[in-house]
Order: sequence, then C-alpha cells, then structure tokens
Amino acid sequence: MNLPTQKLPAIITIYFLTSAESVQKDPLIDRHGAIAVDVGVVLLAVGLVIAVKIFSPRVEHAILLAIFLSFGLIGFFLIR
Repeated sequence: MNLPTQKLPAIITIYFLTSAESVQKDPLIDRHGAIAVDVGVVLLAVGLVIAVKIFSPRVEHAILLAIFLSFGLIGFFLIR
C-alpha cells in the first residue's frame, strides 16, 4: 500500500497542534478541586468507620460484609 508522502497543509497542522494543547491546558477542569473531593471522601469514609465502630460492632461487620460483596460483584461483572 502506497501512502501519500505530501506534507499536510499548514491549516491542518495548526488545528492539530491547537487541539492537542487545549486538551492538556483546559481552564475549565479544576484539578485541585478534584483532589480536595478525593481527600474529603476518604476522610468521610474513615469518620464513618470510626463512628460505626464506637456504636456497634455488629453494624461494623455488616457494613464490611456489604463492602466486600460489592467489590466482589463489581470485579465479577468487570472481568466478565
């Protein structure tokens, strides 16, 4: 198969360069906010585990069983 060896027109080259740069430097994506949300979710989960542990060990065991079963089902459906 013979591929054309012509150079791309300048307008196409400029379009490709500008579209690649805009994906990396998008001002609408707040990367620091996403990190703050992730830290908040982890702290909320740890706080919930501590609160449940204080109130009742049985509830703690039920929640842990539900979490492990959820991970197992998610893994099963993702592998399948």
